[in-house]
Amino acid sequence: MSTEGSGETPSTVPSLPGAPEQTYLFPKVKGHSRSISHGGTPMLAGNPAAQRPLKSALRGHQRALSHGQIVEGPRAASGPGHSRTGSRTDFILPPGHREPAPASAQPRLSSIRAHHSRQASRSDSIYTIRRSSVIGPWRRAVFWLLRRQQPAVDNRLLIVTPNHLVPDKTPPKDHPNGHRCDNKIRTTKYTLLSFLPKNLFEQFHRIANVYFIFIVLLNWVPAISAFGKEVAMLPVLFVLGVTAIKDLFEDRRRHLSDKRINNSFCRVYKKSTDRYMRVKWRDVRVGDIIHLSNNEAVPADMVLLHTSNPIGICYLDTCNLDGETNLKQRIVAPGFKDKHADFKPLKFRSTVEVERPSTKIYRFTGTISHPNGARVPLNSEHLLLRECTIKNTDYVEGIVVYAGHETKAMLNNGGPRYKCSTLEKKMNTDVIWCVLVLLFLCCAGAVGCKVWLDQYYTPDMPMYKFVPFVPYDAKPAYEGLLIFWTYIIALQVMIPVSLYVTIEMTKLLQVYHIHQDVEMYDPATNTRTECRALNITEELGQIKYLFSDKTGTLTENKMVFRRCTVGGVDYDHPPGPPAEPSPELAPIVTPISKVSPNRRLLQHLLDNNDAQHTQKVREFLLILAVCNTVAVSQPHVDTMQMSGSNSGEQYDKPSRSNGTLRSNDKYARLTESRSTTPSPPPSTTSPLRIRLPKLPFVSKDENSSEPSTSAEQQLARYEAESPDELALAEAALAYGYELRSRAPDEVELGIRGELTRLKVLRVQQFDANRKCMSVAMRMPTGQVVLYVKGADSTVLNALAPMRSGSAESAAYERTRTLITEYSRAGLRTLVMAKRTMQLALWEEWLAGHARASEMGEGREKRMRASLARLESALALVGASGVEDRLQEAVPRTVRALLDAGLAVWVLTGDKPETAVNIAYSAALFSPADRLLHLMSRDKEHAESTIKSYLEGGAEGGGEGGRALVVDGRTLTYILDRRSGLVTPFLSLARRCSAVLCCRATPLQKAYIVKAVKEELSVTTLAIGDGANDVSMIQTADVGVGLSGQEGRQAVMASDFALSRFKFIERLLLVHGHWCYDRLARMILYFFLKNATFVFLIFWYQLYCGFSAMVMIDQIHLMSYNLMFTAFPPLVIGAYDRAAPASLLTERPGLYAAARRGLAYRRHSYWLVLAESVYISVVIFFTAAAAYWDTDVDVWLFGTCAMTCCLLIMLVYVAIETRSWTVIHLLALSGSLIAFFVLTLIYQSLCVSCFNLPSTYYVMHHAISDPIYWLVVIITTVTALAPRLAYHAIRNSVRPGTLRRAVLARRRNARSRLPYAAHYRTSASQAHVYRSTDEDGLQKPQTEVVAIT
Repeated sequence: MSTEGSGETPSTVPSLPGAPEQTYLFPKVKGHSRSISHGGTPMLAGNPAAQRPLKSALRGHQRALSHGQIVEGPRAASGPGHSRTGSRTDFILPPGHREPAPASAQPRLSSIRAHHSRQASRSDSIYTIRRSSVIGPWRRAVFWLLRRQQPAVDNRLLIVTPNHLVPDKTPPKDHPNGHRCDNKIRTTKYTLLSFLPKNLFEQFHRIANVYFIFIVLLNWVPAISAFGKEVAMLPVLFVLGVTAIKDLFEDRRRHLSDKRINNSFCRVYKKSTDRYMRVKWRDVRVGDIIHLSNNEAVPADMVLLHTSNPIGICYLDTCNLDGETNLKQRIVAPGFKDKHADFKPLKFRSTVEVERPSTKIYRFTGTISHPNGARVPLNSEHLLLRECTIKNTDYVEGIVVYAGHETKAMLNNGGPRYKCSTLEKKMNTDVIWCVLVLLFLCCAGAVGCKVWLDQYYTPDMPMYKFVPFVPYDAKPAYEGLLIFWTYIIALQVMIPVSLYVTIEMTKLLQVYHIHQDVEMYDPATNTRTECRALNITEELGQIKYLFSDKTGTLTENKMVFRRCTVGGVDYDHPPGPPAEPSPELAPIVTPISKVSPNRRLLQHLLDNNDAQHTQKVREFLLILAVCNTVAVSQPHVDTMQMSGSNSGEQYDKPSRSNGTLRSNDKYARLTESRSTTPSPPPSTTSPLRIRLPKLPFVSKDENSSEPSTSAEQQLARYEAESPDELALAEAALAYGYELRSRAPDEVELGIRGELTRLKVLRVQQFDANRKCMSVAMRMPTGQVVLYVKGADSTVLNALAPMRSGSAESAAYERTRTLITEYSRAGLRTLVMAKRTMQLALWEEWLAGHARASEMGEGREKRMRASLARLESALALVGASGVEDRLQEAVPRTVRALLDAGLAVWVLTGDKPETAVNIAYSAALFSPADRLLHLMSRDKEHAESTIKSYLEGGAEGGGEGGRALVVDGRTLTYILDRRSGLVTPFLSLARRCSAVLCCRATPLQKAYIVKAVKEELSVTTLAIGDGANDVSMIQTADVGVGLSGQEGRQAVMASDFALSRFKFIERLLLVHGHWCYDRLARMILYFFLKNATFVFLIFWYQLYCGFSAMVMIDQIHLMSYNLMFTAFPPLVIGAYDRAAPASLLTERPGLYAAARRGLAYRRHSYWLVLAESVYISVVIFFTAAAAYWDTDVDVWLFGTCAMTCCLLIMLVYVAIETRSWTVIHLLALSGSLIAFFVLTLIYQSLCVSCFNLPSTYYVMHHAISDPIYWLVVIITTVTALAPRLAYHAIRNSVRPGTLRRAVLARRRNARSRLPYAAHYRTSASQAHVYRSTDEDGLQKPQTEVVAIT
C-alpha cells in the first residue's frame, strides 16, 4: 500500500525532552485514506417487522453461531426478499439463489452468487465470544432507579507514544502510556486473599448450599436447637470444603499456565543500550517496539513496522487464536515499506492512534500520526495479534498498541460454558418434591405436637399438668411452631446435601474413563478422546438426532487429484507412480506426490499439432499452479543484530533458548472453560518437500543464533488454506508446473524446467458470496489475463455467449456432462476459466472498484457488483475432480447409529449429486431406500411437494425405507417462520430413515438443529470438523468436534473432541449408555437411602410425643451420608456396567434403553419413595416389636435401627450391581466395617464429647445381645424380599431387551460377527446386512446370510 504526498519534511518531537534528533522523512499525506475492514456486522436482513426463522438469543459470553453472528436488533430493508447486505457470508440464501434484478441493474448483477467456504469467512464477529462494551440492562435499571445519568461509552481514540521517546525515569502518572494496562495476564478467579470469600460467595449461588447454611444457623437458635451445634456443621463444611478444594486445584492450573506465559521471553528495544534486550512478556508495555523471529509467538497486539521481507509482508499462523491452520498475510504500515533498508527503532518518532479495545478479531482501525502532520490509516492487515505465530518470515518488528487484558485474544477469552442435561433437570424437579415431602413431614410433626400438648393444657390455667418435661409456660400452638423448625433440622437428610458433590465426582470419574479408553485412541495422530464439558456425560446416552457434516467428518478431507477435463477432453488419474522431477531446473524438486501424470495429458501438453488445445492444457495447469493461496514455506533464520542492524557481528539468543513459545510447543491457550487444553496442530501442509541450497550460516558462538540443521527445516513445503488447493497445486507440480515462491505482486514458477516470473496485479480472494477466486496477471504482451477458479454453478453462468454449434459450445456441453459424471462418482469439482482484457479496461475497472470500496451505505453490495462485472464474459478452460475418501469404518458406524434408533442427518455444502453418492457409500442410504427430493424454486412448490410426500406416505411402503434429500434453497423457504413449513417438514423427516441436506450454509445448519431441538423436544448431537460447523456444534445439546484437516475451531467450540468419526459409535453406544444408566441409578439410590433414613426418624415421633427427639446417635446422623454411604453411590455411578462393551457395540439396538430414558422416568421418584416408606416401616416396627416391653434405652434402639438401615442400603447396592469388581467389594465391605469400627472406637473413648448426649458403650451392649443380630437379619430379609422377588419375576416373565441380550450372551459364550458386509468397488452403492434385529438381538441362524 502506498500513500500520496506533496513533499517530504523532517519529523521532530520537540515536546518530549531528551528525544534524539534522528528522524525519518515521511511523505505528507493529504486527507485521510479509507480504512479497510473485513465487512460489517452480519445481520439477518429483510423485512424489519418480520421475525427471524428461529430466535437465537445468546446471553453472557457470546459465541458466534456461525461465520456470522446472529445479531438482534433492527435490520436493514434494502429491498424485497432476503437482503444480503452486511456480511461477506450469505448464511440464509442458498447457493445459486438469484433475486430479480431491478430494471436499472445490469444483467450480470442478477447472478450474484452465494455459497459457504470451507474456511472461516472474515466476518468481523465470527470469533467474537463476548459482546462489545455496552452498559448492561441491570446497570441501566440501577441508574434509572437512582435517577442518575447513565455513563456514556467512551469511544475516543487511544494515543500510543513510542516509549523510547519518553525518558526512562518518567513516573507512570506522567507517562503518555502510563494509564494503559501492562502485559501481565491473570486468568485465575482467585487470589490468596479473595479465595475464601469469593469461593464461598460462588457456592452460595446454589440453593442447596444456602438451604443447609440456613439449617446450621437455625440450629444455633436455643429454642429450636435439635442437636449439637458443632456436629451439625460437619456436613455443610464437608461439602463446601470438597468443592473449594476442587476449585483451588482448577485455579492453580490456571495460575501455572499464566506464570508460564508471563515468564516467556521476547526482545524489546531499549533506548539506553540502543539494542533489543530479552524481556519477559509480563514486562512488555504499550509503546514498546518488539523484535520477533520466525516461529515466535506474538506477545501483544502490535502494529507491523518492519519485516525481513523487502516487500514488507509477513505470514501469521492464527491457529492458537481462532483454530484456523491457514496462514494469514500481514503487511507493514503504509510508508514503511520504502524504509526497509534503513529502518531503525530510534528513528520511529510517530504516534499511533488506535480505537478502544474490542473483541472483533478481524476489525481494527487506527492512524499513524507523523510529526510533520501526515496521517496514515491503519487496518487489520497491519495488526499482529497476541497468541499468533510468525511464519515464513525471518523477523518482524512492530510497536505494541494493546497489551495484556486489552488484547483481542484476552478480550475473547470466554468463561466456562454450562449445560444442563435432561437427567439433571429431572433430578432438580425431584429435589423440589423432596422439599415438599420434607415440609409435609414437618407440618405433620408440628400439628402432632400441638395435638399431643393440647391434652395437657387448659386455657384457664396456662400450666401444663402432668408434663414434667415441659418446664416453661408456652401455648401448644407456639410450641408446635418451634417444633416445626426443629423438624426442619432433624429431617434435613431428606434434602440430599451431598448429592451434587457426589454427582460432580462421579462425572469426573466418568470423564476420566472416557479419556483413558484405549479403543478411542488414534495412533496415527497420537490423540485420544477429550471431554471438554464435564457435566453432560449422561446426555451421550439420550441422543435421538445426530447431525453430521460431510467433508472432513465422514470423509478424510485429504484430497487427491483424480480427474480433469480440458476443452471437453477427459483425463483420468488413477493411482500410479509419481512424476519424475525435471533435471533442467535447479534446485531439483522431488515431489512425494500422490498424483500420477496422465500420459495422454502429457502428450497433449508437449504436442504442437493441435496448438489451440495445447494452449488450453498449459493454461489449465497454470491456473492450478497460481490461482490459489498456496505458499511455499522455507527455512528462516534471524541474523539481525540486537541493535537492529544487519551487519551480522552479533546475534541474539535463539528464541527457543530464551523461553519464547514456539508453534510446536504445547502453547497453553488462555481459557478457564476446559479441564485440559490441547496444543494446536500444525498447518495443513503438503507431503512434498523441496530441496534448497543450504543457507550461509555464520559460525556458532555463544551469542549467535543456532541454525537448525535438521532435514525438516532444510526442506521447503507447501502450505494452503484448504486441502483442495493443496491437491490442485500438487497436480500442477506433477506436470512440471512448480510454484516456487509467492509475493503479493509476483509469483515465481518453474515451468517444465524453466524459471518464469509472472506479474500479479490483483487477487480476488475466495468468499462465500462469489463462490470463486480469481487472479489478475499482466502478461509480457501487455494484456491482462484474469484466471478464475470456482464452483460450476458460478463459473459456468459467467461464461461469455457462445455460438451454437461451435467448438466452444461443444466443449461446454461435454464439460457439463463430465462435471455431472465427476459428481456422481463422489468427486469434488471446480471449474477453471479465463478472461483476457486490455490494460486500459483493467485500469478502468480498478478505478471503479476503488470507488465502490469507499466507506458508506451499501459498500458490500457495490463491491460484490464490481467483482461480478470483472468475473464475467469468461472463456472456459477446464474442470477438475478431486477425491475425498471416506474415513475408516464410516459405513459401519453410520449403520450402527441407524440401528441404534438415532435419526442421522448429514448437512453439507456440496452438490446434491456428490452428497447423495457419499450418502450411499457411507451406508446412510441403502439401495432399497426410496429417495424423496425437496428441491424447489419457490415457497409454493416446496409446500406442495412436502404435502404430496406426506399424503403419499401410505403408498410409499415396500421393502426399503425412505430417505429425504433437500437443498439449501428449499431450506430457505422452510426455515422462514412465516412460511409455516417447519412443522410439515419435520413431520416428513420423521418418516424417513435418514435426511441429507445439500448446499446448506452454516447458519442454516444451526437453524435446522435448533428447529429439531425445539419443535420435537429431543436431545440432539452435532459433529463437525471445520470452522463452518461451529454454528451447529454450539446449537446442539451435545457438540462433538473432530480434530481434522481444517484446524481446531470445531474442537475448541465442542463438548467432546474425537480424532475419527468411527469413535462416535463407542462414545454413544458404550460410554453414553453406561454414563446415563449409572448416573440415573445412582440418583435414585441417593433418594432411596435418604428418604428411608428420614422416615425411620419420623416413625419414632409417634412414640415421643412429636417432640422432634431423634433416637439415632447424632454422630451417626451426620456420618450417614458423608461416610457410611458415601462410596457405594460413587461405585454405582462410575464403575457399574449394565452390559459389557462388546455386547453394546455388537447390538446397537440396546442403546434404545438409554435413549428412551427407561432408567429414570417421571414416576421413578415416587416408586423409590414408596419403597423407602416400606423399608423404613419394616426396620422401625420390627425393632420396636423385638424390644417391646424391655428395659432397652433409646440409644441402643436407635443403634439397632441404624445398623439395619445401613446394612439394607449396602445389600440393596449388591442386588442392583450388574458387574462385580474389586472396587465394588471394597466399597461395600469397607463401608460396613467402617461403621462398626468407628462406632466402637467412638463409644469406647467418648463419655461426653462435643456437648452431645452420651452413648458410651451402647454398641458394645448391643452386639452382645442376640436380639440385635436377630433384628438385623430379619429386617434385611423382609425389607429386600420384594426387591428380590421383583427381579426374579421380571427376569423370568418380561426381562426386557437389555436383560435378554445379557442373558443370551451368558448362555452363548461364543461371540458372533454382528456384521456381514460387502461394499462394492463402485462408490455409488454400499450394501450392509446386519445379523441382529431391531432390538439388537441375534437373528435366527437361518436368516443370517453370509455375503462374500
